[in-house]
Amino acid sequence: MASPIDRIEYEAMLFGRHLAMLPAGRSRRKGGRLDQSAYTLLSLLDAGGPASLSELAVATGLDVSTLNRQTAALRREGFAERFEDPEGGQARKLRLSDEGRRLLAEEREASQALLADLLADWPDEDRVQLGELLARYNRVIEDRSGRHWPRP
Repeated sequence: MASPIDRIEYEAMLFGRHLAMLPAGRSRRKGGRLDQSAYTLLSLLDAGGPASLSELAVATGLDVSTLNRQTAALRREGFAERFEDPEGGQARKLRLSDEGRRLLAEEREASQALLADLLADWPDEDRVQLGELLARYNRVIEDRSGRHWPRP
């Protein structure tokens, strides 16, 4: 019989694959405008507030040049805006625009509706337990990596 770690590793791999293959694809909803990286960055800004590229790099583990390209796309689309950091001299930070906040709320609502549909037959206590276990798992990874994500 496979060990618990064997099963966890395999199921985690499948979980990632299944999320990528949901009907909405890389967008959170059919016809959605946010790809996975945009959804992730906007969610990070929503939960943690304004951030510099270096702060986003620490949280995401991505290099600043990658984040510069991704955040430039968010700014071009009007989903985020740069502003001077009042405490940082020449430093700039990024924050959600009103349009970014509105679109993120739409995409999150669609994502949550899909999850609610997938888990509709699960008892409430199982859904609560799944959420708690996923949060616990993510916190272990964050502790090991030193990259802690803000939570709403």
